[in-house]
Formats: sequence, C-alpha cells, structure tokens
Amino acid sequence: MTGSKSAIVYPVSKSVRDGSGNTLLFSWADFVQTICTGPCCFVCGKHPREAKFNNEHIVPNWVLHRFKLHGEQITLPNGNKHNYGTYTIPCCEKCNLEMARIFEEPICALIEKGAAAIHEHIIEDGSLVLFTWMALIFLKSHLKDNDLRRFLDRRKGDEVIAADYVWEHMHHLHAVARAFHIEATIEAKAFGSMFVFPVRPDGTSDAFDMMTFTDAQTLYIRLGETGIVAVFDDACAALNEVGGLIEKIDGPLSAMQAREIAIHMALANMRLLNRPKFWTKVGTDGSVSIGGETDKIPRFEPFDVSVFGEAMQNAFPKLPSLAGYSPDEAAALLKAGKIGFLLDDAGNFIRDHAPSRAT
Repeated sequence: MTGSKSAIVYPVSKSVRDGSGNTLLFSWADFVQTICTGPCCFVCGKHPREAKFNNEHIVPNWVLHRFKLHGEQITLPNGNKHNYGTYTIPCCEKCNLEMARIFEEPICALIEKGAAAIHEHIIEDGSLVLFTWMALIFLKSHLKDNDLRRFLDRRKGDEVIAADYVWEHMHHLHAVARAFHIEATIEAKAFGSMFVFPVRPDGTSDAFDMMTFTDAQTLYIRLGETGIVAVFDDACAALNEVGGLIEKIDGPLSAMQAREIAIHMALANMRLLNRPKFWTKVGTDGSVSIGGETDKIPRFEPFDVSVFGEAMQNAFPKLPSLAGYSPDEAAALLKAGKIGFLLDDAGNFIRDHAPSRAT
C-alpha cells in the first residue's frame, strides 16, 4: 500500500510470499533460477510437480488464427526460423486461463474493432491491459530463447540464444507483467512508453509484424491496421524524447514507417542517462504496489546516426526498390543512417513511400 507505514520496500535480494505460499515478489536470484532458467510457470513460479501445465503461445493463439500464422515462421535473434505454431513456453493451466480471461479475450475483441476503438479504450480505461499484454509477449519471447540453440551445428557448441542475457534487467518487466496475478497496484512511474497508431494497408488485408529490441526492452507489434510500440523500463522517457517526431505524424503509417518509429523509441531508451529506479512495496495485509523514482527531467546521450543506421539496416535487411535510388546507394545510405521513411527533407511527414535523404 503506497505511502502507508505498514508497507515495506523490499530489496530484490529477498523473495516475499504470503501465508498461502504465493510469491508476491521474486528476488533477483529466485527470478533467474525459478522463472528464467528453471522449469516453473513464468507467472506464478509453481513447479510442474505442483500444478497441471500446458503450453502458452508466445504470440497469442488468437493472433495466429487471425493472421493465419500457424504455418508461418518467425525469425529468431540468431537468424534461424521457428514455426509460430510451436513457438510456446510452459505455463501452468491456471495462469494460462487467467491470462486468456484478462488479456486475450478483451484484446482480441478490441483489435477486431480497429485502431479508433483501441484509442478510445485507452482514453476511457487506460493503457494497463494493453501495456501488460505487450510486456508478457516480450517476456515470453526472451524466456523461450533460453531453450533454443544459438547454433544449429552442434560442432559450434551447445550455447543457447539467451546465454548473454542479463536476466536481472528484466526483473521489473516481470513484476509488471505478472502484477495481474497478485492484484498488484502499478503506479504511473512503473510504466513505460507506449504508442498506438494506425497503419495503412499495404496490399495485405491482415498483416502481422513483430520486432523486439532486447537491450532496449522494446517491442513493436503490428496487428492489421494497428501498430503498437511499447518500452518497458523507461518510465515514459522515450515517449518524451520522440514526442516532437510523433507530433509530426498526421496520418496512418506505412509498414516501413511503423518499424522506423519503433527504432526511434528503442534508441531513445538506450540513450537515457538518468534511468528510473523501480521498487516493490508489500503491505502487512499482503497488498502489493509497484512504482519507481525518476528525475524531474530525463537526460539523453546525443543522437548517434551510426547506431540509428545499424538499427535501420537490421530492421530492413531486404530493402525494397526505392524510387531515385539504386539498390547499392539505398543500402549504403540506410547503413549510414542517412535515409529514413518518416519525414521528408523539410521535416514533414511522408504520406507516400518515398524516403528522405539526410544532408
């Protein structure tokens, strides 16, 4: 209970459980051993010996049906492919059903109504459900990397994709993602940035896209004509930094523009100097609140055009034909961070697919 004398701010060196044994707060060590590298449910932390388990789709099953993805493949961080239909992690049956009721069913219905309905929902009911849903997908995708080999050729070793992940950095993300399970209160400064926007049709009636930025704790998802970018550990600083850019967007984004805005938000989070400090408070009555402390004004490192170029090159490995550019010229400009799809040379939002060239 925030601000109450009966509430204790616990260090992440100690797990806290209620009288029934339910985990209210995972310590760093417990989070890594139980959730990240162990066989337990990623929500409640129960072992398969304690509860009935089934598989939880990382990209929700209704999304796979809606966009006909069961037979398609997702590209993993190491460049390998994995079928969406088997892209799953273990989860206890109780938590699986709980997530379906709280997130999947209402969000599925919301997406069916379109971007305008989502915008209205956020204004009227807030962004908690949608933001948590994005956090769960980001978390699940990274937990899955702990079960996937980095090299298909066993002669190169048995290292997993997640071998270099610093799991402690995802501790707050996990706390927010599972807050629904323990009915925790999430304060404003525990949230991250989220931007929801319309995406114009590009020849496919039901387009799906997903892009993750591990170090930036950022996820982009496109669901048909709706795009969502969420940053999970910045206390809304990234949205503040790119606010001037977003203000110039006065129409639906193309698929390429959507990816570029996700890059800007991810890099803004990477450039944040005075990072927030997050905490969890547990009351003597078992109530939990999650919050944070931030400086009044976020400070950022200068924009690095070469880092932007590298991110753009990764996001567009197969650059489509662009009018006025040879393929080699476009690729070189993209890599150098001197080509973009959001704004023209005058700084105005581009309503067609022509890129701008930096001078």
